[in-house]
Amino acid sequence: MKIEDLTTPALIVDYEKLMKNIEEMSNFAKSYKKNLRPMIKTHKSIYIAKIQKDFGISGIQCSKLSEGEVFAEEGFDDIFISSEIVDYDKLKRAKVLNKKVKKLILAVDSIEGIRKIDEIFDSEKIFVRIEINSGHNRCGIKPQDVLFLYKEIEKSKNIIFDGVFTHGGQVYKAKNKEEREKYSLEEANGVLEAKRILEKSGIKFETVSIGSTPSVFISGKIDGITEIRPGNYVFYDYKQVNLGVISIERCALFVLSQVISKPDESRAYIDAGAKVLGLDFLEIENEKNYGYILDEPQTKLFSLSEEHGWLKLTQKSKIKIGDKLKIIPVHSCITMSNFDYFYMVKGSDVIGKYKVDARGKFE
Repeated sequence: MKIEDLTTPALIVDYEKLMKNIEEMSNFAKSYKKNLRPMIKTHKSIYIAKIQKDFGISGIQCSKLSEGEVFAEEGFDDIFISSEIVDYDKLKRAKVLNKKVKKLILAVDSIEGIRKIDEIFDSEKIFVRIEINSGHNRCGIKPQDVLFLYKEIEKSKNIIFDGVFTHGGQVYKAKNKEEREKYSLEEANGVLEAKRILEKSGIKFETVSIGSTPSVFISGKIDGITEIRPGNYVFYDYKQVNLGVISIERCALFVLSQVISKPDESRAYIDAGAKVLGLDFLEIENEKNYGYILDEPQTKLFSLSEEHGWLKLTQKSKIKIGDKLKIIPVHSCITMSNFDYFYMVKGSDVIGKYKVDARGKFE
């Protein structure tokens, strides 16, 4: 089967680009002697995670407990859940998961969270990492508060301290290479400051972890960082291109969508809208862009409704009704989670169809 034979909208992964991206990150981690623990919410795919495993990852990071449950059933036995869990029912599920894997790590950033974990994991050991706010201002504590929180862990009989981690999400607002470097260093400095504070008090531990694809090639080189947790790198996307991380040719995931209407020569409409591509956009030349059209880059995907994409055509456009267009999404993680399955291709040939195994696992 050829790509053009697929019914649209369809989610496509380029096998050769995927493999190149996975291999490159693996080689980077090995070169700088960092453990590579990829965030799997980008692809949610057992098939792709097994490829990553073949390239020597140390474990996986899941955003949600339910993702970890799916991957544990497929033999992944070193799992870090990076969103704090404070719900008693979820912690009971985490306790069940803990028995199925060699190592389960939970995230903490509060005394309340630590006490609840200690209560549920009565007489059973569980690893935790303290989340540090390194500038993203989402979850996490300030580096200077790390000793205070560590002392609460120290009181517990059931919790084993596994280190500190952060997510430098602020790097996504970088407008140029200099800002990307600034935010990347900010990410690393946050966890390294926490490490210095703990070690000054005689507390020894191994894991100092960062996680962000746009920052990893900068902050991941720094001494003292022991683990990197990028996720988006398996596919990349239009956002990563806009940030200067890679070129458009490195993007491994795209949506195939068909032109279904062309009311006049200045506009056309495709069958992929917000329910396919998500609502992330880039502001380029004072105009919103919801994806990069590989077949005709000068054509802009400037708006989305639920089921339609709105195209702004130039005078040179050759787009016509019935054409199937390849679109690089702004945010591949969101797009992947909108599909039940994806097609793997080599060149123009479809070589497989794979399930998005952890789709809908949001709790």
